Amino acid sequence: MRPENEIFEDLAALCRSPGYVHALAAISLRSSIVIVDRELTAETMSSLYSPFRLIPTEINALVGLMMRDRISFDIPEIGVVSEYVRQTNNLLEELHETIIETGTKVIFAAIASENLSNPFVTGDVLREIIFYGGMSAYAFQYRDMAPMKYAADAEWLAANKGLRVDACHAVCRTVVEILQARVVQTLDETSSMSTETSTVLPGFTFSSSEVAARGNLNTTDVRAVLDAFSLPIDQRNYTFTSLHCFNIAYAYPLIRKSADEYVLLQHYALPEAFYNTPFYWMLDDKAYADQALRNRGEFTEAFAYQTLTRLFGSSHVFRNVDVRKSRHEILGEIDVLVLYGDQAIVLQAKSKMLTLEARSGNETELRRDFKAAVQSAADQATQCAGAILLEEVELRSRDGRSIPSTDGVREILPVCVVSDHYPALAFQASQFLTTPSIDHIARVLTIDLFALDAMAELLASPLRFISYLHLRSRCGAKLVFGHENTPLGYHLKNNLWLEDQTDMLVLQDDVSTDVDIAMAVRRDGLPGTAIPDGILTRLTNSLVGTLIAELERQPNPAAIRLGLLLLELSEHTVTKVSDAISATVAKTQQDGNLHDATVRLSEADSGITFHCAARSDEDAEAGLQHHCAYRKRIHRACQWFGVALRVDGSLQLVGALIDN
Repeated sequence: MRPENEIFEDLAALCRSPGYVHALAAISLRSSIVIVDRELTAETMSSLYSPFRLIPTEINALVGLMMRDRISFDIPEIGVVSEYVRQTNNLLEELHETIIETGTKVIFAAIASENLSNPFVTGDVLREIIFYGGMSAYAFQYRDMAPMKYAADAEWLAANKGLRVDACHAVCRTVVEILQARVVQTLDETSSMSTETSTVLPGFTFSSSEVAARGNLNTTDVRAVLDAFSLPIDQRNYTFTSLHCFNIAYAYPLIRKSADEYVLLQHYALPEAFYNTPFYWMLDDKAYADQALRNRGEFTEAFAYQTLTRLFGSSHVFRNVDVRKSRHEILGEIDVLVLYGDQAIVLQAKSKMLTLEARSGNETELRRDFKAAVQSAADQATQCAGAILLEEVELRSRDGRSIPSTDGVREILPVCVVSDHYPALAFQASQFLTTPSIDHIARVLTIDLFALDAMAELLASPLRFISYLHLRSRCGAKLVFGHENTPLGYHLKNNLWLEDQTDMLVLQDDVSTDVDIAMAVRRDGLPGTAIPDGILTRLTNSLVGTLIAELERQPNPAAIRLGLLLLELSEHTVTKVSDAISATVAKTQQDGNLHDATVRLSEADSGITFHCAARSDEDAEAGLQHHCAYRKRIHRACQWFGVALRVDGSLQLVGALIDN
């Protein structure tokens, strides 16, 4: 194969060809736009996962290469645009194959030499995964999270860039709305024209006056935003000399076509720049850089805290918690702590990003960045989790809030959260992350804020959220995927429970389609299904689903552990348990007496007994207490749940006990 740099320069020359922007518009339309008829469906979204489409990082590379020279908007002669597209696809495919071959040689060389070192942590292997891996954030997440990210920097942005944060948010939303309508209009207009002479570039073009009018925005604010994210006329992207060099297209995605016309070739790119670029402007201001760093760290913690507070309630979530052994000895600091029944979540937040040197395949920088961004947070989370399990420790919140005793905590779930898209985070964690195995402490989960946001949105109850953290922890290295929405999508569809004999589960990116749709429906108001079909819908209509809904309102250890057990059941077992409850309730309704049913959930180590009374809570509780005493004498090694139910017009949970 040809050298990578030779292919890259051929691609650069092609992108600087007269009128290439029209070819790039056609490529972007095919690769990143879907036309919705009545509602978003998996079939509608399937084209975005076609192997023949380009991914956003590839399109951004083409935009960046085009920015290395003055862009010509003249429409080329007949047949030229289609030839540009053909050559682009061929060169990108050749470039990808060359990068893969480079990494493959490293892997096979390690195997041939019987080298015991891990070849998957080398730069030549990781750089392919980093560039071609899936994107972890949605455009609407970038757009809607950026105002909170820069709230503390609003004064600097106004004074130095003439920008208002709320205006940036409104412009990002309005530009995308305009272009969504314009793409459809452009396709209608070009459908009757010759494909050799038509162009879809108008579908990616807009003016500041249109944005101001549609969004009812101040024209000065709109121009300030658009100018801030446009490549300056006198600037070129000369430093973009390889895929992993800095590409100015990420910072300035808007292309000026005329005095009041702009081109945006990826709708995703403007919200992404709004979220990322202002931070680098502030870093260039040496007098403000330290404050900008502090504000970014504060945002990461605050977003995680607010997200978990909405989910668990303020009485269960605490921020900046010192774990003290004595008045003067601090064992660790927890950024965000959740205490819910006998479960605890220890969350550590980091705002370190992957540097350009690491992206280029520098193994030393890869390891250094990972240590600063993830490993240090994982070590801190594990240390704090271990300290919580010690006797005679005190938890003290820096805001003075009283924190309940952790004596009853049985399971601790450590979570490390980074504030920005960290390419191939899951894969890097599987290769680099080292944590000790400690009883009652789950495997550390490493995610970004965008994944935390999606998880909390779709697993919108404490019980379901905690259950998913447990399942993700147990899967460990068995799961192989591109970004965190993929296992979440699999879980919502099938329940993320892997049998012991499963060695590896490889998930393609399209497994996240239901998550993509649900999030777009909820956040952008698009037509479609807001609740993915799967565990959130199938359990709802069963008696087990009714029981889980009751358990979610009782944050005591027995209720939580029973709820976690029920959420892990297969659909077949759910049916079996629901039938047992139904039969017991029917008997009680028929004769008014106390009845019970027992269901074994595995070969010999766990089960549930249901006690159903007609009217008296005391009758059901008495039967429950008697049964648990019996189980304790006969099956000491078992984990057995007792559930007291009352039938008084409807099925109601009276109580739950556990014996192990």
